[in-house]
Amino acid sequence: MTEQITELKEKLAENPAGILDSIAKEHGLSMADTIRCLPEEMWREHSGERFDEVIKAIPSWGNVTSIANTGDMIFEVKGPFPEGSYARGFYNLKQTEGGFSGHIKADACHSILFLKRPFFSKLAVSINFLNVDGDCYLKIFLGRDEEGQIKKDQLEKFDELASW
Repeated sequence: MTEQITELKEKLAENPAGILDSIAKEHGLSMADTIRCLPEEMWREHSGERFDEVIKAIPSWGNVTSIANTGDMIFEVKGPFPEGSYARGFYNLKQTEGGFSGHIKADACHSILFLKRPFFSKLAVSINFLNVDGDCYLKIFLGRDEEGQIKKDQLEKFDELASW
């Protein structure tokens, strides 16, 4: 496993812009281990104990892209991330005008990985919520302005949360 990780670190140092889910699967690694193979300046890892702080901050940011990937489907929602509250063991997302709602098992969050890396010739900035197995169950990408650049106000809030 150590040789495999060393090899992937070298590969991602040369080209960190690939689809991480595919890279993880190709190398038989968890998403967490794959992200940790990226150059260190591209990610920050925090404990899942910060779930409340992070998830409650995002609704005030405006439009973001929220992604759930089960492997067999990728579900994307563009718009404001819903506010939520706890009930019956879940963090329940209040339905937005566009119909976005859901339920997150907050205690499943083992770690939160904040990423800034190139992706298809642009900077991609995301918050990744991972379970104890290192699988990512929710990704939230920062929004873009009219020129396709990451929104500056969101990036400032992201940097503060991530302790960049």
